Amino acid sequence: MKTLIKIPAEYVQEALDYAMKSKAYTSNRHDFHEGGLEAKQRKMFEGKLGEKIFKKVLVDNKINFEEDKTSHTEADLYDFKMPDDTTIDVKTRTKHFHTRTLEMVEQFEKNPKDIYVSVRLYPDRKEGYIIGWCTKEDIKRINRIENNGYLDNYVLYDNELRPLEELIDLFISKGFQTK
Repeated sequence: MKTLIKIPAEYVQEALDYAMKSKAYTSNRHDFHEGGLEAKQRKMFEGKLGEKIFKKVLVDNKINFEEDKTSHTEADLYDFKMPDDTTIDVKTRTKHFHTRTLEMVEQFEKNPKDIYVSVRLYPDRKEGYIIGWCTKEDIKRINRIENNGYLDNYVLYDNELRPLEELIDLFISKGFQTK
């Protein structure tokens, strides 16, 4: 079992504030989610909570990073950027039947991130864990595209993801850790 990470209250508030501000601007591209502003706000909040789980991992491991500061009216260019400009996108899952990491082909071709981190969030408990991660090269190498009625997505299954410890070790080896 993966280690559960409790999201600190101040991170929960950061996520809620962002979701409240951005709900009217959130994309309709993921049309598999039910509609309406409240649903958009909830999905944005859940996605931001997933990011906060990863943020907590970075902070707990004393890894230097930059969190995205894009306006709530624009699409994020990344979720996190490392000191060497490596970009990271956090993918959040909220249901037990969510078993794949998805990245829209259109988004990947327009603005690929260097690293994709998958998080399992338990929204009601404000906690979750890191499932694993992959690189954009992993996505290209596996090159599995699925369309289940909501656009073409690159798909990776959990057994194709790398363990979190490997990512932390990579960041430490690159000197991203503060003493």
